[in-house]
Amino acid sequence: MNPELEALEFPEAVRLIQSGARTAPARKALGAMRPGDGLAGLRRLHQLELQELWAASPDRLPTFPMDESLDELLNPAGWLLPEHWRQLRDGLKAMSVLLQSLASLTWPESQPAPPGTHLGIDRLQVTAVLLPDPAPLAERLAKSFNADGQLDPLRIPMLASLYKVRQEAYQSVQGKLQKLLRTSPDAFNEAMVVERNGRFCLPVRQERRGLVPGLVLDRSGSGATVFIEPMEAVPLNNAFVEADRDYAQAVQAFLRDLLADLRTRREDFTRWRELQAQADQGLALLRWQALCDGHLPELASDPKQGRLCLLEARHPLLLPAVREAMGLEPLPHPVVPLNLVMEPGKPGLVISGSNTGGKTVVLKTVGLLSTLAACGCAVPAREGSAFPALPSLHADIGDHQTITGSLSTFSSHILHLKEILETVHDGGMVLLDELGTGTDPKEGAALGIALLQTLSRRHCWILCSTHLGEISQWALRHTRFQNASVQFDEARLAPTYRLLVGQPGQSRALTIAARLGLPRAVLEHADKVLGQREQDWRDFLRELEAERTRLMEEGEALRQAQAAAEKDREILRQREERLRLERDAFQAESKAKVARVLDFLDHEGKRLVRELKERQKAESVNADRLGTEAHERVRQLTRLAQAELHPGGTKPGNSAPLQVREGGFARHRGLGVEGKVMALKGDRATLETPQGRRLECRVGELEPIGAREAAPKATGKVRVRAEVQEVDSEINLIGRASDDVDSEIYRFVEEALAAGRRTIRIVHGHGTGKLKAAVREALRGHPGIARVEDAPQAQGGAGATVVTLR
Repeated sequence: MNPELEALEFPEAVRLIQSGARTAPARKALGAMRPGDGLAGLRRLHQLELQELWAASPDRLPTFPMDESLDELLNPAGWLLPEHWRQLRDGLKAMSVLLQSLASLTWPESQPAPPGTHLGIDRLQVTAVLLPDPAPLAERLAKSFNADGQLDPLRIPMLASLYKVRQEAYQSVQGKLQKLLRTSPDAFNEAMVVERNGRFCLPVRQERRGLVPGLVLDRSGSGATVFIEPMEAVPLNNAFVEADRDYAQAVQAFLRDLLADLRTRREDFTRWRELQAQADQGLALLRWQALCDGHLPELASDPKQGRLCLLEARHPLLLPAVREAMGLEPLPHPVVPLNLVMEPGKPGLVISGSNTGGKTVVLKTVGLLSTLAACGCAVPAREGSAFPALPSLHADIGDHQTITGSLSTFSSHILHLKEILETVHDGGMVLLDELGTGTDPKEGAALGIALLQTLSRRHCWILCSTHLGEISQWALRHTRFQNASVQFDEARLAPTYRLLVGQPGQSRALTIAARLGLPRAVLEHADKVLGQREQDWRDFLRELEAERTRLMEEGEALRQAQAAAEKDREILRQREERLRLERDAFQAESKAKVARVLDFLDHEGKRLVRELKERQKAESVNADRLGTEAHERVRQLTRLAQAELHPGGTKPGNSAPLQVREGGFARHRGLGVEGKVMALKGDRATLETPQGRRLECRVGELEPIGAREAAPKATGKVRVRAEVQEVDSEINLIGRASDDVDSEIYRFVEEALAAGRRTIRIVHGHGTGKLKAAVREALRGHPGIARVEDAPQAQGGAGATVVTLR
C-alpha cells in the first residue's frame, strides 16, 4: 500500500468496505481499489443501478457465496464434496434470482450517467439479460442432492435399484448379528454391532470367544475384546460388501458424469461468477454508503475543471456507526462537520491556528474523502458536495524520521517533498502538514512559500497547515491562495474544531502554556521576546476572529429566524389547504343533501298525489278531512326537509343552539309532533303534546325548539293516532298489488319511528319481484331510514326486507 494512502487511513476504510462483500472475488476487487484505477465511473454506475431495488427489497439481490465449489468445479482435477454440492445448489438458486432481478432493472430517465461511464454494456442489467438462467441446473442439483449435500439415490433411476439391493443386504446382516446378540448376551462386552475393515462383526469377550464361532477380524488395544464375524454372517457380509461396492462405483460414475456435464458449461459459470462479483461489489458499496450515512458526490472528469466543495463533511473513521463496526471506542464528543469550498481560481488553502485544534484532521478528512470519491465510493457529506479529478494525490503527513536511514525529521520531510515535486501531476492534490517546521522558522517559512509557489504554477489543489505567520501573511497577498483557521474558544481556552475559511489563525502557544501552569514570569518574558510587531499581528488576528465569530453568530440567528418563518408559512399553507378542503367537502355535502331532499320531496309528492287520487275514488270521502290530512302531510314533508337541511335544529341566525333537556320543548323529526320533554331516561324521552298526548321515542329523533314554537296552533284539526299505541315490527304485504302499497309502507315506517323501533321487517315474498321493487321504491330517500337490506336467510332471505331506522 502507498505510504501516503496509509497516512490518510485509506486502507482502514477499504477494509471496512470489503467487509460488506459476500464473495471472495468481490472482496479481492474492492481491496485493490486505488484512485485513478479507471473503475470509479463503473462503481458509481452499479451503485446507482442497484440502489432503488436494494433499498426496497434487498432479498431480491442475493449474492450467495459459492467460491470453494466453483474453484473445484473450474479446476479440471477438482472433486466436489457434499458441502460443495450443497453450496453449488444453493448458490445457483440464488444466482437465478439475482439474474432475474438484475434483468428487470431500468435506468431512471431523469438520472444522468456517472462521468466517464456510458449506459451501454457496462450496465448490470445488460449483462444479466445476455446470460443464461442457471435455474435448470439448480433444479437438477436439488433433485439429486438432499439438504446436506448428500446424494439422494432414490431420485436417480440408475442408482435406485443398486441402493435398494445394498439396503436389503445391510438389513440382512444387521438382523442376523442382532439376533446373535440376543441369543448369547453374556458373551459380549457391549450389545452392539461394529464394523471392521468394511465388514460387520460383534465385540466378544476374550474369555468367551468360544461361544461365538467365526472369523477374528480385529482385537482391542487391551486384548480384552475380540471382534468376531460369526460364520452365519459371512455370506451375508459378502453380499453386503459386493452390493456396497457396486453402489459406490455407480455413485462415483454418476458424480463423474455430472461433473463432466457441468464443466462443459465452464464459460457460463465463469460469467455468472463475474457478474455476481460485480453485483456484490455494488451492494458492498451501498452498505458502506448506509453505514457512513453518505452520498455519491459530484466528480469532475477534467483535471482543469471542477471544484472542491465539502458540505457538512465528516471523517468516516470518526463516525459512531463506523467506529462501532470497527470495534473502536466512541469519541467523547460529537464530530464537528467540515464545510469547505475551493474554486479553480483559488486552489490553495493555508490553515493556521492553535495546537490540537484539528488542522491535521481537516487535511486527513479532505484527503480521505477525495480518495474515496476518486474510487467511486460514497462519502459522509451532504448532497451537493463535489470533488475535482485526481490525476495524482500526495500527502506529507506525520513524522518520516528513521534511525536506520540516519534521517532527521526535517531531512525526511525534505526528501518526501522532493519526491512530491518529481511525481506530482498538473491538477493533482497535495496535502502538507506542519509546513516549514523542523528548522529555523524564517528559513522554514521561506522554503514553504517557495514550495507553495511552485505547486501553484502547476495548478495543483494545495492544502497545508502551518504555525508560521510568514506563510499565512504571504497567503493573504497571493491571488490563488486563501487562509483558514481552526476556531478557538477564548472563554473555555479550548478548540471548537470548526474551520473558518477566509482568515488566518494564531498558534496561542502562550495561552495554552498558561493554561497548563507554566510560571507567570516565564510567560511575561516570552511576551517581551515576541516584540511589538508580533504582538500587533496577534492582536489583529484576535480582533478579526472575534468579529468573525460575532458575524457567524448573527448569521446563525438569522438562519434560525428564517427557518422559523418558513415553518410558520408552511403551517399557514397547510391550514389554508385544510380549510379549502373542508369548504369543498361542505359544498359537496350540501349539494348532495339538497339533491337528496329534492329527490325525497319529489318522490313523496308523487306518492301523495297518487294516494289522493285513489281516496277521491272512494264512495264515502270527507273533503275537509282529506284536505286537512293532505295539508298536514305537506307540513310534515316541509319539516322533514328542514330537519335534513338543518340537522342541528337551529336556524342560520342562531348562535347558541338549544339542547334536548327535561322540561324543555322539542319536535319529533319524523312525525313533526311538538311538545314538552317530560322525562329523559338514557337515550329514551317522553314528549307531551299541547293536547295532552304523550309520545315515547329516542332522544336522537328529537330536535330542540323554543317555547313559542311549541305553543298550541290555531288549527286544531291535526289528529295524531300513533303516539301511544303498540306498533308491530313487521308488516306482511304478500298478495297485495305492487302499486297499492306506498301509503301503507309510509305509515308503517312513521309509526315505527314514533314508537322508537330500531329495525322493522317488511314481508313481500319472492314472486315475480315487482312487489319487492315497489317496496324498495317506497323506502328510497326516506330521511328516517339508515339502511335497507334483505332479511337473513332464517328470517325469509330475499323474500323479506329489513329496514334499519335512524
